[in-house]
Amino acid sequence: MAQEGSQPNDHDTRRRTIISGSIGTLHVISTPIGHPDDITIRALATLRHVRIIASESPRVTQALLAHHKITATVTSYGPINLHEKIPLLLHRLMQGQDIALVSDNGTPVIYDPGSRLVAAAHQAGIPVKAIPGPSTLTAAAAISGFSGDAIIFEGHLPRTGSALAQHLSRLQHERHSFVFYVEPKTLARLLNVLAQVLPARQVAIAIDLTTSKETMLRGMPSALRDQIGLVAKDSAVTVVIEGKRMGSRAHKDTQKGPLRYSSSSSRRRIRTR
Repeated sequence: MAQEGSQPNDHDTRRRTIISGSIGTLHVISTPIGHPDDITIRALATLRHVRIIASESPRVTQALLAHHKITATVTSYGPINLHEKIPLLLHRLMQGQDIALVSDNGTPVIYDPGSRLVAAAHQAGIPVKAIPGPSTLTAAAAISGFSGDAIIFEGHLPRTGSALAQHLSRLQHERHSFVFYVEPKTLARLLNVLAQVLPARQVAIAIDLTTSKETMLRGMPSALRDQIGLVAKDSAVTVVIEGKRMGSRAHKDTQKGPLRYSSSSSRRRIRTR
């Protein structure tokens, strides 16, 4: 450090120039998929540190921040205002402000609009860091009981019955596990098509993971179709389809009927038809 009244040397001058011209960092933060305490210590520290939180669903994010007693500036970042928000957020980052990008739940960019901001940050030479954590994709695959050696994630499925049947028919010889996000109102249609196209393939359905309403069902499509009933329209539904096993037919453990587990129950329940 320079003495009082002395002239700064070249090293001090360069250091001040770098600091004054520093840019911010874009932190891509995973948030809970259900239970608000399923968040990392590092994620909480980062949320307390950043100047702005860009959120897909500000109301959901505000509730999470309130739970953890965090006060922060939250701005919306959704599909309807990306053309406006990306330049504004990049400007703040170039001014040296750190920004957090969060999804409504889970890991950003996994089937949400976050990729455009991340790509723009890279193009502008802005550092991007991941604060990893929960993801419905990995959580559902982990408890499905199917192989996780190779997983194919395709986001949402086609909505019409004919397009859905055509799409699923391509999976008949695929040995990888498949994971999809499914709208509650289309779950029954999906199971009906699966019962026709992949009748002997095991399916796992994860509903509202890590919440008090968490439910896990596993079995053949036809058995699940007869059991599923109505699913609340605000539920988060993730479906995992087992890959084809070479030389195998229907598996013995599912011929008895579907297995159902609900976290609201005091113990595991197995129902057979």
